[in-house]
Amino acid sequence: MIASLVETPCFTLVCPGYRSAVSHAGASVTAGRLALAIGPQLVAELDDGDLAESWAATAELSSAEAEEMSEAAALHLIEMLEDGLSAGDLSEAVVDAAVVFLLAMKRHGISDPRRIPACTVRWALHGEREKVMVAS
Repeated sequence: MIASLVETPCFTLVCPGYRSAVSHAGASVTAGRLALAIGPQLVAELDDGDLAESWAATAELSSAEAEEMSEAAALHLIEMLEDGLSAGDLSEAVVDAAVVFLLAMKRHGISDPRRIPACTVRWALHGEREKVMVAS
């Protein structure tokens, strides 16, 4: 009898870290931003306004609420990724990815979203649900 390997549903969010506003000679100032990627399937950016608003919203959550919200967003994102992202799902997927990522950063001890370092957040359905790895 041959045992089959069943892959645990999971995803990895990759972030190059917060990028502050940049001004070049003769060019306008661009807002700071935070980019997130889930492989080649989904790349999203939060500008300073969206990032500040989302971060403030996480501050209002209890630990239990944050855990519940993160898990619900992660499970929904896994479902969308397994079904294949359609154009209609992209905005939902971005919101779910941002929820999982920002709450993971808070639990990892980040107190200011402008201090988010280059990192990855791996979320798996079984075992250790969330793992944050910061680039050195």
